[in-house]
Amino acid sequence: MTHSSRRILVTLVGGALAAASCTRAASSGTATTTPSPSSAAASTRPPVNPNEHRYAQAESDSAAGEYLVMVGSCNDCHTQGWIDRRGEVPVADRLAGNNVGYRGSWGTVYAANLRNQVSRQSEDRWVQILSTQDGGDGRPPMPWWNMAKMSDRDLRNMYRYIKTLGAKGTGVPRGVPAGREPTTPVITYPPKAP
Repeated sequence: MTHSSRRILVTLVGGALAAASCTRAASSGTATTTPSPSSAAASTRPPVNPNEHRYAQAESDSAAGEYLVMVGSCNDCHTQGWIDRRGEVPVADRLAGNNVGYRGSWGTVYAANLRNQVSRQSEDRWVQILSTQDGGDGRPPMPWWNMAKMSDRDLRNMYRYIKTLGAKGTGVPRGVPAGREPTTPVITYPPKAP
């Protein structure tokens, strides 16, 4: 079975989110959502992360992670050419980083090769980085504020999916401090007015 014909069944569970079953056809990029009964587990102890009761559930941790990576738009930045090719990038080339910089008041940053990162760091470290804005050092345009709101379960499932892809390629260019000119193509924030 190829990834392009694979269907992923995901249920969003808990909290203010209405539980739903979502079937996504990877080849078409479409999803349908139908209501399903809530299956949030009752607990007397409040979770450490207030969003811990919200998570995507699928036939496997990796399938839930694949879904989250897709709907979370991780490929938009972390996959070279994703936007130009409207998502038509082979799975074998996804999440291997991007040599186009994102430039703003913070300097110029590059979307990391997530496949290599996951291959050399633990799952616990992955969760720590994404839930703490890389210890406070994370720079835009990475949506750190969104990552911090994800449940540990979802972050772990993203890690598990990316791990199935295996390491690939090399790193990306080093970030360039504010005030210095990058030598690669860049996307500038905020966009310049005409």
